[in-house]
Amino acid sequence: MPVRPAVVSFLVLVLTLVADALAGGDARTPINTTDLLRLQAIEDVSVSTDGRRIVWSLRSIAPTRPFKGAPRTGDYGYRTHIWMLQVDDPDAVPRQLTFGDRNDRKPAIAPDGESIVFLRSGEGNDDDTDSGSQIWRLPLDGGEARQLTYFEHGSSAPRFSSDGRRLLTVSRMSLDDLIDDDGTPEYDSPRPGRDWATASDRRARERAGIEGRPGGSLEEIRAWLDENAALRDPKVIDRLQFQGEKSVEERHRFRQVYVIELATGKAIRLTRGAKDHFDPAFTADGRSVVYAVKGGDVHPDETLDSALMIQPLDGGEPKPLLDLPGWSLSRPQPYQDGSLIAFLGRKTDEPAFRPRRIGLISSIGGEPIWATGEVDVSVRRFNWRTSKPELFFTAAQEGGVPLFAASPATLEPSMIVDRRDGLPVSVGAFAEGAGTIAWIESSADNPSLLRGLINGEPRVLYNPNPWIVDRRISRPTGGWVVRPDGSRVQYWYMPPTRTSPGDRPPLVLEIHGGPAVMWGPGTASMWFEWQLLCSWGYAVAYGNPRGSGGYGEEFKRGNFQNWGPGPAGDCLAVVDAVLDRYDLDPEQLAVTGGSYGGFLTAWIIAHDNRFKAAVAQRGVYELGTFYGEGNAWRLVEWAFGGPPFDLRYRDVLNRNSPFLDVRRIRTPLLIMHGEQDLRTGVSQSAMLYRALRALERPVEYVLYPNAGHELSRSGDPTQRMDRLDRIIEFFDRFLDAGQPAPVGRPIASGDED
Repeated sequence: MPVRPAVVSFLVLVLTLVADALAGGDARTPINTTDLLRLQAIEDVSVSTDGRRIVWSLRSIAPTRPFKGAPRTGDYGYRTHIWMLQVDDPDAVPRQLTFGDRNDRKPAIAPDGESIVFLRSGEGNDDDTDSGSQIWRLPLDGGEARQLTYFEHGSSAPRFSSDGRRLLTVSRMSLDDLIDDDGTPEYDSPRPGRDWATASDRRARERAGIEGRPGGSLEEIRAWLDENAALRDPKVIDRLQFQGEKSVEERHRFRQVYVIELATGKAIRLTRGAKDHFDPAFTADGRSVVYAVKGGDVHPDETLDSALMIQPLDGGEPKPLLDLPGWSLSRPQPYQDGSLIAFLGRKTDEPAFRPRRIGLISSIGGEPIWATGEVDVSVRRFNWRTSKPELFFTAAQEGGVPLFAASPATLEPSMIVDRRDGLPVSVGAFAEGAGTIAWIESSADNPSLLRGLINGEPRVLYNPNPWIVDRRISRPTGGWVVRPDGSRVQYWYMPPTRTSPGDRPPLVLEIHGGPAVMWGPGTASMWFEWQLLCSWGYAVAYGNPRGSGGYGEEFKRGNFQNWGPGPAGDCLAVVDAVLDRYDLDPEQLAVTGGSYGGFLTAWIIAHDNRFKAAVAQRGVYELGTFYGEGNAWRLVEWAFGGPPFDLRYRDVLNRNSPFLDVRRIRTPLLIMHGEQDLRTGVSQSAMLYRALRALERPVEYVLYPNAGHELSRSGDPTQRMDRLDRIIEFFDRFLDAGQPAPVGRPIASGDED
């Protein structure tokens, strides 16, 4: 006799109530997959110079059309809007400034505090890159936003001059754009190893009225071939770094600095030539611009070195401010009194391991002082403090990303933000004005909060995810493992949020990518995935094996020519430590990871059989072929000493390629990849899948159409939910979490938080 649906619903309700009662009467509900649609993230923050106003951009997910039944790819899209808080008004509440089906990002408050400028992409455009984005201006006390730029290839984030009359931005130009009307190129032609004369030759044929056609004269054939290439059919590649994230980028577009006069809206190009010019900033007196430059004698793709230049706005020639061979210099920021310029620098001899340091140099040049030279951290972001000569910066450190402050006089950093309730937090973007400090913070309890210090008092300025307080959240505990070679590996353990008395939960080992990434309790990109696994009755463990950031240069260098055995041993040692410390089922283990974490997942199950199931995501599995098909191909040389065609390195690449040990894999494996992923290359997963199928091993292969490497973080929301549920379903077939499913619902139109 079939069971009626009403009976099934009643039984599910009873089981859920029993589980809640056994959990101690906690009325909060576990995280569910569809909660992903409610998750919002703060991305940028700006503080007015008087400290009275704070603006930020907020990214959310919303239906692209009314929800009708089961979700499909394209049912949801991203919207990013700008919000503001008047912090000097105790009764003020956050106010949304921009609306609509578009993305508004990178807001900056004008020096007078009366307006903002920001980047806006077109309606329905989910692209978060600068390509296609233009600068808009919006008065803060009422009025419509007005578009300021109309660049063919978009604008970068704008920066104000101190008097608020001008903006700086960067836009890209092709070689064709860098040719004067009379046909004279702005660069020497031809360049070594490149037929740089092609662009000027094409202009000459156009001026001569030569029309392209196949089978004609040689000049007509050349014109026809140029026309085809201009239509990108075929794509004619003339550069080294030709793979983007999801598509081939066969022609380099050179970044150029523009000055925008706000009174007239006129955009004036400041830089010239086939070089990359980036990170511009006005000097304190507003008479010059300092920026970074890359290329010149060589194509920008072919060097990691960059220098700092300073250029007057009155038409004078640019002059070198600092050029250190073997260094990448970027992000110059003049101090407001005009005496010093701070910048970031990193040695390029070993780019996989060298830290980013804050340097200080006189505004008239000279030898730099390294403000963080004595501190073994790699700086992520930094800003001058406006109220006194002090630098704020963030850097990964032992599972967190603290906010530091350092005075140029003492060069001794101090902590501003470090931990919350005993656990490390991660600070993202931050800003300061007249002593008001605001920052984006991710913690174990909330992946995105806007916090601040207002008149020295700490405040939560905005919580975009208030629904989290109604969810049952797992809080991690930390530990360390000492390896036989003396290395100390930090790990974190998260208990399941749905358990029954006497249960010994299964354990999922999560492995980060990079390989120089660092995970901790405040890792926003993983917060939801970890909580979802815990809501299904799984315990979660993750660690930072050798090669991870946040533990100093020597620890990061620990995986040189050793991507497999050393880091894999560290990960397995984390599993052993967690099993020794917590009451878990040692026979119920699963492992998953993405990118380099996908590599380690495959490596581990090829050399250890303790796991009942594994999910390898967007990974690299054969290092020789990775050199040709992924835009992260330089990792092969950086991490192993040389390219795969140099036989001196071929043996170590083979020894570290899990694909060559595929015969040893017997653990059931789910392989996932974005079909347009050009960072790691989709054929990597195809090779692994095909080999395991040929060997008749338990393997499944899932490809996500139109998805790139960022699928799990910023990909199509429906695909992101599919990925999460597919991992849980796969683990459930081979492990027993022993818990009923947490029930949720999708967001319908008009229902979003």
